[in-house]
Amino acid sequence: SSGSSTARKSARTSNFDENKTREDASRMVRGYYQLSSGLMTQSKVLNGISNNIANSKTPGYKQQRVLASSFEEIMIHQVGQGESVLGPMGMTLAAAENATIHSQGVLQATDRALDFAIVGEGFFAVNGPAGLQYTRRGNFTVDSNGYLALPGVGRVMGQQGPIHVGTAEFQSDEQGNILVGGNKIDKLAVFDAADYNNLQQAGEGFYTANGGMNRVETNVKWKTIEGSNVDMAEEMTLAVAAQRNLQSCSQMLKMYDQVLNRAANDLARV
Repeated sequence: SSGSSTARKSARTSNFDENKTREDASRMVRGYYQLSSGLMTQSKVLNGISNNIANSKTPGYKQQRVLASSFEEIMIHQVGQGESVLGPMGMTLAAAENATIHSQGVLQATDRALDFAIVGEGFFAVNGPAGLQYTRRGNFTVDSNGYLALPGVGRVMGQQGPIHVGTAEFQSDEQGNILVGGNKIDKLAVFDAADYNNLQQAGEGFYTANGGMNRVETNVKWKTIEGSNVDMAEEMTLAVAAQRNLQSCSQMLKMYDQVLNRAANDLARV
């Protein structure tokens, strides 16, 4: 009787140790996934910051921010099996999307007749092979057929269609009216989005719209260019913070790898 009681106690102790080892291993695996997602997220954050810095001198460029969100718990459920053995993973972060900050960039006088800048909200419209695109870039040129254009993108749209100036020798006013030889030929068309969430990136500083773009009246500066809204001091500060977070995740992953190897060996001996 005494022997069987001791055996039962030993079995309960063994089961307790086994369960505890499994729970510890499960926590380790959760931590491994969280750190891995953190590593990937910080890497994407750094890429976004690098892109902002690279475009700090691009006219009309708007800075991007990488947004992180937690995985939906269903993402780690086994198909048809209910909750994963890893448990809830709501704390695991991942880069979800890039958010565009549409604040006004610095306006810079250029004395160049082909430069325009929008004061306040709105976008120039450019029509080309890829269709209609919207941008804050106003460093236009005149193409070989005499149309106001953005090289490699398309022709700048006026209220009557693509604007044909024929020459770079023209004038403009603060309403965006284009005058050649003192005669008004067209007016720059400026559009704004009812909801900026409907804008889709189509390149650096260019957007397409799913809907909700309306023509607006706004102040247009001639012989002026809008610079990017990238704050270099802010970007450098964020880059240092992201780099440190990246290094921390990498170091912790190495530690978790060592602990998981030990946990796997201990579990095999149970």
